[in-house]
Amino acid sequence: MNYLFELLKISVSGVLVLIAAYFILSKMIENSERRRYFEMKKESVKTLTPIKLTAYERLALLLERINPESLVVRVQQPGMSARMLHLALIATIKEEFDHNVAQQIYVSDTVWLMVRGAKENLLQFINTVASQVPDDMSGMDLGKAIIQKYDDTDDATPIQAALEGLKREVRGFQ
Repeated sequence: MNYLFELLKISVSGVLVLIAAYFILSKMIENSERRRYFEMKKESVKTLTPIKLTAYERLALLLERINPESLVVRVQQPGMSARMLHLALIATIKEEFDHNVAQQIYVSDTVWLMVRGAKENLLQFINTVASQVPDDMSGMDLGKAIIQKYDDTDDATPIQAALEGLKREVRGFQ
């Protein structure tokens, strides 16, 4: 009987040691996994941050390039008719946008919707102005009309709003 009691004491002590060792090892493993996850996340941020900033830069450049003042000056050629300039402006805006469409994966949905909305609004604006001028008007006159009407808008333009949204997001991102 005494022998059984001694065996029980040793067994209980052994089980307690095993339970303590299990909990200590599980905590160590959990901490190790957390540390590894943190390191992976830190590496990911280190890699992803420059790519995200490049996406923001490219979208800001897109918005600046499709701004009517710079767009008309860049696209307009001597001797263009209003119809030719209209089509060239539309094609250039779509091309610029299509060239930067992949940047949407690096920015928030809100900013992407603002950029896309600015493009759509500008296409509609150019179509509206072009439909209001005579077909025989020169491209130079259409360009002036587009810039003039765009400058006459009192409210912030969708391009300006998208640029502001982009800047706000970059400031919050850093």
